[in-house]
Amino acid sequence: MPRANAQDVKLLAVDYETRTYRLYTEQKWDSLLMVGEEAITEGFDYYYMRARLGIAAFELQKYVLAAKHLQIALNFNNSDLYITQLVHKSLVYSGRVDEARAFLADLPAESAKTIGSATLRPLVYVETGPAFSNQVSKFEHKRQTGKGLYSETYLNNNSFYFLAGTELPLGYRWSVNAAFSAMGFNKSRRVGIAYIDSLDGNYKVRQSEGYLSASFLLGNRIKISPSVRISNVSYNNPLSSDDSLVQGMIGPSNSVEYNDVAYGGELSFLAPYFTATAGFWALEVDKTAYTQTSASIFLRPLGNLNLYTFTILTYKHDGFDGQMIFHQMAGGKVGNKLWGEAFYTLGDLTGTGENNLQVFYNAFEKVKNRYGLRLIYTLNSRLRLSLRGQVFTREGTELYFNEKAHRGIYSYNYQTLSITGGMTWNL
Repeated sequence: MPRANAQDVKLLAVDYETRTYRLYTEQKWDSLLMVGEEAITEGFDYYYMRARLGIAAFELQKYVLAAKHLQIALNFNNSDLYITQLVHKSLVYSGRVDEARAFLADLPAESAKTIGSATLRPLVYVETGPAFSNQVSKFEHKRQTGKGLYSETYLNNNSFYFLAGTELPLGYRWSVNAAFSAMGFNKSRRVGIAYIDSLDGNYKVRQSEGYLSASFLLGNRIKISPSVRISNVSYNNPLSSDDSLVQGMIGPSNSVEYNDVAYGGELSFLAPYFTATAGFWALEVDKTAYTQTSASIFLRPLGNLNLYTFTILTYKHDGFDGQMIFHQMAGGKVGNKLWGEAFYTLGDLTGTGENNLQVFYNAFEKVKNRYGLRLIYTLNSRLRLSLRGQVFTREGTELYFNEKAHRGIYSYNYQTLSITGGMTWNL
């Protein structure tokens, strides 16, 4: 092939410039992307070409592609505040919030303040709601019948949950997350002793928790997030008897209080279309020690938050046995300012934490699976509302001695429905 002479190259450059400028003014974004990328392939790569392609991709909600072109445009001319703002928006709109903060950290202080002032505002979040259990009815249907010497069971009734927290930015690369939660579990204890007594008492388990986590960005790709959670649990034995023998069997009528603790952290790798995270935590639940190792990946296949998935694989070990837990979530935009998520978890969550210990499962009942839905409504740039419903399939147990004093622990499944509403407000 004969080489193009200087005149041909000049004419071709003028042609690409004219065509892309016309398509830009006509807002024909798809055509602009096609012609502009062809021009770059031919070697016509300069500030205005990249800026136009970045704006076209941004208008088409191809935010990862937009950030790529716009950041290259800034390499040609880093003084354009409008293009700089679009880079930041492209990172945020594609779900790359941490990368957006790292981008601000590398800007001149005045530009970063102009573009990302909201990034340094404290964020406050609140979540609360009830949980409803059908364990009592399931137990009545599945309980052991016939002649028996002794039976004992603990039953869950309804409960209530409250959480309040804040995320405090200490700069574009540092932030601290602190939260307090309070839970009240309405329970009952039933004990049957043949020929002697039958006891039934209601009581409440109170649980207060404190959470603290810090996050630090190393460069533009690595995020480190250590965390700790402390839970105070207290309750009273609701049963008492005038018979000293019975009282000895059911235990003293006094209050019980203890602390559960968990600590560890995560290491995340940030990429345009995904975030990969590995974490390790040590947990103590009612004097039982657990270790938890998790690997997760958050995918944004379209380069925006119109569709995303979150997959977690967790290995839990209690010093004797290990168990795997699988979690899958899929979400996306379902309407104007409205996002929806569906999720499913298979495995026993007892003795584990979620979201870097933002949730702590320290109840003793075995969890077999969980599924649910969540709706998120963005009221404006500062206020977001959420509503989540999730169903836990748990394993209830009954300790039972038959007439021959043979001991058995009999299990059955029951469900707990949790409904929580939340608010996130960027001050």
